Amino acid sequence: MAQSTVAGGLWEYGVEVAGVFGPLRYADGTPDPSIGLADPDELESLGEIDSEINIEALAALQPDIIVTPMWGADEYWGIASDDVATLEQIAPIVGIRVDDRPMEDPLASVGELAASFGGDRADAVEAARTEFEAASEDFADAVAAKPGLTVLAASGTVDELYVAYPPGFPDLNYYAELGLDLVEPTEHPEAGGYWQALSWEQVDTYQADMIMADVRGGSVDFLLDQMPPLGRQLPAVQADQMVAWTASSALGYGNAAAVLDALADAVTSADAGLV
Repeated sequence: MAQSTVAGGLWEYGVEVAGVFGPLRYADGTPDPSIGLADPDELESLGEIDSEINIEALAALQPDIIVTPMWGADEYWGIASDDVATLEQIAPIVGIRVDDRPMEDPLASVGELAASFGGDRADAVEAARTEFEAASEDFADAVAAKPGLTVLAASGTVDELYVAYPPGFPDLNYYAELGLDLVEPTEHPEAGGYWQALSWEQVDTYQADMIMADVRGGSVDFLLDQMPPLGRQLPAVQADQMVAWTASSALGYGNAAAVLDALADAVTSADAGLV
């Protein structure tokens, strides 16, 4: 069994996961980015709310391993700390580190895991990796052709704006490696150092030409709807340069390539002279 971002990656390569915990669908029934290219109807859910796993159903599946991303040395994503010991009695937990490294690393780990199951899965991984490398080159070219473009990755609630610290996130880390100029907050103590929380009155603390909006709430509009009038005056908002940030996305090369292609299109279309 696997957390949904890992299950989505394995699905690309033809690996059937017996059970999945973590998001599969948005409230409207459309697939959640956590599973990437996978069909949610082909995945058996053991609970779609983070850290709420149906342990009885999991035990009944008798999995050989439980695979999940790790944010930190001992932080299994999607598994409540109180449940770790119980799950380890059912099957070994295999953690894939995703924090403070480019997404190439966890993508490679999931690819290696898929290839270890044999058959033609190694060929499927290699084909998808080639697609990912081509998308990465196209993205780097798009960024190079848009000098001066600044980008801010953000999430939010009705009370606060959260500005992402790019080096901590595997996707943002990788985009920066490819040349994207991402805003780094000067303070980022929240959630283990991944965010800086600002009141909406401080929404103009950081300026950027484009805003990548965390779509775990369902869409870019989720962040836009939280903004007070001051937030709607931001140059990126005024210019309609808010784009989707799939902060929780399947760890498969094919899915990563699709995300890169979409972001490259947004970069190409963006105005780099707003701030």
